[in-house]
Amino acid sequence: MRAKRYLAAAALGVLLLGGCARMDAKTAYVRGCEALEAGNYEDAIASFQTSIDSGYFLPEAYRGMGLAQMYEANYADSSISFEKSLLYVDKQGADFQRDTSLYLAHSRELQGRPEKAMEIFSELILKNPDAETLFLRGKLNLRLGNTKEAKADFDQAVQLNPGYDLFINIYQVYEDAERSGDGSEYLEMALSEATKSTEDYYEQGLVNYYLQNYTDAREMLIKAMRKNPDDGRVVFLLGKVYLATNDIADARALYREHTENKHTAAGAFNGLALCDISEGNYENALRNVEAGLAVGDESAEQGLLFNEIVLYEQRADWTTAKQKAAAYVARYPGDEAGVREYEFLATR
Repeated sequence: MRAKRYLAAAALGVLLLGGCARMDAKTAYVRGCEALEAGNYEDAIASFQTSIDSGYFLPEAYRGMGLAQMYEANYADSSISFEKSLLYVDKQGADFQRDTSLYLAHSRELQGRPEKAMEIFSELILKNPDAETLFLRGKLNLRLGNTKEAKADFDQAVQLNPGYDLFINIYQVYEDAERSGDGSEYLEMALSEATKSTEDYYEQGLVNYYLQNYTDAREMLIKAMRKNPDDGRVVFLLGKVYLATNDIADARALYREHTENKHTAAGAFNGLALCDISEGNYENALRNVEAGLAVGDESAEQGLLFNEIVLYEQRADWTTAKQKAAAYVARYPGDEAGVREYEFLATR
């Protein structure tokens, strides 16, 4: 009888210890996610490791660790973490597995192993083709010079999801590859999609800007700004239309007018930096970029940070430019232009 009570108590103790361990693991995992979102990658990795050491939340914690490692440009370790996440997948579902596989593919590509990324994309498409994975494989194919295969992927993607954003994204991939002419047909598709709604003035302005129809772009963007004067995207793009037609004075006046609006200030300072760059005033451009970053508007930070790299290059401050580029690629690993800047600076 005593032995039975002892075994029952021991079993209860195991259950209690297991429950506590699980709670501790969950707390560590949540802390890791919070640190990851805040950009504190070392803290994130430490928290995820605590969760992993407990034996709980393994797929989630390994994936979180992989993301933190990828943002630190530690692509070999991030690839291993993503693979471990997939190894321990149990009840997370198809979406979790697919997203983790896409992270793994991206990490492999950044690691300099595009063939591994291609294998992952192809396996996912074979199982269940979707527009996003086809787009990503098309993007990689174009980067590798497989132009026919890239177009086939893009065309299949738009058949599955004929949406405005996808058309624009495909065009931008071609533009980044200096093949804007090949991407122009997708712009026409985007324009057709945007004009289905007479209220999509920004979208129509953006497509006309890419098509170099600057008069139409200006008309649409002015309408968009009247509709929503707090839309920083509209202000920034309208100024770029002025710059494209060499109307620096109107661009500068527009941007200056919007530096006092908290919703448009960051983009307006970035626009003023573009005006300065067009006039060769790089020191003033850098001051405007710094003013824009001080606003703390995440929606404008990517453009500001990229221009910051370019401006340090103009000053021939290669050390700072390289540091800024490394941080940029860690934060925006999918930006091809940023990756090219980093690769260029790595040789300086």
